[in-house]
Amino acid sequence: MDTVNRLLDAKNKLFNHIIVLIISSLLTYVFWLSGVDFNRAVAGTAFTLLFLTLVIGPLMQLFKPMIKVLPWGVPWSWRGELGIWFATLSVLHFFLALSENQWQMRWSLASILGLVALFWAIILTATSFGSVIRFLGVESWRWIHTFAYVIFYLVGAHVVQHAFLRPNRPDSWMHWMYVVMMAVVVILQFTAFIKNVIHYRKNLKSS
Repeated sequence: MDTVNRLLDAKNKLFNHIIVLIISSLLTYVFWLSGVDFNRAVAGTAFTLLFLTLVIGPLMQLFKPMIKVLPWGVPWSWRGELGIWFATLSVLHFFLALSENQWQMRWSLASILGLVALFWAIILTATSFGSVIRFLGVESWRWIHTFAYVIFYLVGAHVVQHAFLRPNRPDSWMHWMYVVMMAVVVILQFTAFIKNVIHYRKNLKSS
């Protein structure tokens, strides 16, 4: 199980949680200082944590030799904590949005996409602990956590709908930050995929 803990981040660390919490608090404060309201600042921090969670995988594939000598440990081991705090802040964002709307749900397309993403984020968070992985089995855990990218695209669609497609939308520099982050994730994923295909073809020819 030690190998599973190391490779799948089955064991969340208190130190990592504290660091992610500090970073999240600072990001939220910086976003709030930039002129957005607190709820949008929380949403921006949540999206940033999701972005960090999803770029770790392709970056590790693209830069394996460099990552092996990092002094703070393998980035893979931070994905659990980042994902858990993404889900936590997303829940906070949901309740803050409800509060802004006098606790009435507005059933827009953006809201539905956000709710579906939040549902899967909670599922993935609940299955991010070693005891749950041992119960489910590694293969089942892997399958469930492929939905991390489903969450990303649902949140991306939620952001695009809310930031660019709804009438009377307020302009914000954060909207363009979201677009850049989404583009970076897609580019890194595609680049890592191409690298894996090239590596596979080379091994196939040499065998």
